Amino acid sequence: MAKEKQPPEEGAMSFSSHLDELRKRLFRSLLVVGAIFLVSWMGFADYLKDFFLSPHHNAVAALAEYDPPVELDSRLMVLSPLEDVFYTLKVCLLVSLLLGLPYLLWQVWSFIASGLYKKEKKVVMGFLPFSLSFAFAGMAFGYLFMIPTILEFLYAMSDPDRVIAAYRLQDYFSLFLMFTFALALIFQLPILMMGLGKVGLVSAKFFRKYRRHFILGAFILGAMLTPPEPFSQLLMAAPTILLYELGIILVAMQAKKKKRAAEDS
Repeated sequence: MAKEKQPPEEGAMSFSSHLDELRKRLFRSLLVVGAIFLVSWMGFADYLKDFFLSPHHNAVAALAEYDPPVELDSRLMVLSPLEDVFYTLKVCLLVSLLLGLPYLLWQVWSFIASGLYKKEKKVVMGFLPFSLSFAFAGMAFGYLFMIPTILEFLYAMSDPDRVIAAYRLQDYFSLFLMFTFALALIFQLPILMMGLGKVGLVSAKFFRKYRRHFILGAFILGAMLTPPEPFSQLLMAAPTILLYELGIILVAMQAKKKKRAAEDS
């Protein structure tokens, strides 16, 4: 039996050389992220703070349009002099990681690509752009629609005759991050389904067969990732179910394309 060819450059570097290469790439990545962070902190901190508070402001503005209007202070409360400082640090760091993501991914890819076969590289490069696109689509969906809608609903539930609404900056940002990262992961569902379909583990028929089970699981996941009230759970479950249906369509199209390629060859 013919021996399988080694991936390019495999074995060409010693273990210490690999560690040295990894150290250099980590240093470059930290340097780029650090530079973006300093620029964000020194020149755009106020703008970025307002940007991440926009869903809260949109929810407050929507409540003001109610009949009768629901009055709520658009300013968020802080319980420590450091709370606003840490919020600024967090938003600047988050933006620096997002803006530096292409460079970070390029450094990671440059490090691991030499140990992959050509076919493996093709698979990764085929799925990675779609994965990133779906992740950013999930974050945009949360920022523009889901988070303001959920906040509006939650804020409107407060009874002004019994409680004084004074929402904390730290709690708001934790909720913002939770929904943002959850949606970025959930929007990977069609990519995961396509990957399973591509390697032949499942088919579109399999996903259709277990559609009801998935819908139940989507509502359970929504209950785990959202505050304990049905509206937020529904808003989380609905796009998950739509993504599942999109995944079924993509898997079916992928299978048809594969079948046509086999017939032509």
